[in-house]
Amino acid sequence: MYKIGLVYNEPQKITAAEKKLDPRSYRQPAIIADYIEEAFVTRGHQITRIPASLNLLQDILAADGLDVIFNVCTGINSKQEQANIFALLELVDIPFVGSGLSTQATALNKANANAALAAAGVPISEFQTFFSAEDSLHSNMDFPMFVKPLHEGSALGITADSLVENDRDLRQQIKYVIKNFKQPALVEGYLPGREFSVAVLGTKNPKVLPITELEVPEEYGTKIQTVDIKAENAIKRICPAEISEELAEDIADTALQAYTALQCSELARIDVRLDKNGKPNIIEINTMPALEPGYAHYPLMAEVGGYSMSDLVETLVTEAIEAWEQKKAA
Repeated sequence: MYKIGLVYNEPQKITAAEKKLDPRSYRQPAIIADYIEEAFVTRGHQITRIPASLNLLQDILAADGLDVIFNVCTGINSKQEQANIFALLELVDIPFVGSGLSTQATALNKANANAALAAAGVPISEFQTFFSAEDSLHSNMDFPMFVKPLHEGSALGITADSLVENDRDLRQQIKYVIKNFKQPALVEGYLPGREFSVAVLGTKNPKVLPITELEVPEEYGTKIQTVDIKAENAIKRICPAEISEELAEDIADTALQAYTALQCSELARIDVRLDKNGKPNIIEINTMPALEPGYAHYPLMAEVGGYSMSDLVETLVTEAIEAWEQKKAA
């Protein structure tokens, strides 16, 4: 039996305007914490829930005798602070599930993640960070392009207008991101092919779980996973994806390259889209994927791969403890 510290966010109180921009993810960590606690209890583990606050470090230390920490907290004041939680976890001498600070910080800044992937030879589309709508467009950028916030997840900031075909629309969407999310906009070359979600599990010998293809139902009139469509849980998930063995291997290899390049631990969900030539490109890497059954992609791929929720969380804490012990012994 393990004594597990479960770090999470209590549901936030947000304004109607904030809820329009973030219709669901603001309350998701508390939902996920309930599922994870139930899964651990069925395995006979002892759970200490630790709600995130400015006293988080002291609260963790006060929960004496923890064997491992499972974090589902996405930041105290905003999701841009998600990596700060892992910085705190690195200060205590307790194993924790998930990648370390440097990986979390890199992944949460999508431009930095893209740069790291490109440097490692992982296929991605061309990209540029815009700090204002007046910034000059680099010569290597061609329309159509895709505009999104630099630091967000859960499709925040993604609307039907995120796909832009001309300079006027590009500038308008950049202004939308900067104004509403108070951060730079990331602009990427648009990849027109099929989209897939890839769950990677493990640290020393990571493996890819059954791949999921993602489709937006035709009635929405777009191929883009907007924040509203995602909040409505309307995305069609085909798992395992109905693709050739060759393409599946190509997608898995590309995802593992990205996982290794960012030095991920225990788990990550990697989003892949095919380019005009049918080759997999990384569009995003989520080093703290949502684990809400029936909604998030990762638990679905784990289930199809033979892992119940209790199997999954047990594997994750075991991997985290083993990785921690190896690091301490080195």
